Amino acid sequence: MNRIILLLTLTVFFGLVFLTACSDQEETQKSETEVTAEDVKKEAKEAMETAEAYTKQQKEEYLQQIENKKEELDQKIQELQAQAQSKATELKEETKTKLNQSLDELRSKQQAVAKKLSELKSSSGRAWDDIKAGTDSAMDELSQSFEKARNQFEEGESKSE
Repeated sequence: MNRIILLLTLTVFFGLVFLTACSDQEETQKSETEVTAEDVKKEAKEAMETAEAYTKQQKEEYLQQIENKKEELDQKIQELQAQAQSKATELKEETKTKLNQSLDELRSKQQAVAKKLSELKSSSGRAWDDIKAGTDSAMDELSQSFEKARNQFEEGESKSE
């Protein structure tokens, strides 16, 4: 009889230990899966901060790339103007007129690019994509105008020889 009582006591004891252990696991699992409004707010804030940092980084890299391109084109334009001035007496009047028109157009395009860059620097992350597209377009137009002016100068040079 003592054996039976001992077996029953041990069974009840181990049963209670087992139930307690399972209960703790369930509470742990519940606390791990429960999501509070604070958790959602915190994660959303972190995601926004990460997105803002990424956008800022992309904007800075793009600005640096465009400024480098613009500086390179500005240098080429100055060289073309210097060449045109040094050969001005050798060029035909028609070539000079076309070249001066092209150089005026180049100066106008340079100002447009400078304006777009200024807008881009002061833009918010949300407006950045729109202004970036406008800046790309202005840079393309400046590059095309430079090529046009350079070609006219080179054609004028070859005709005057």
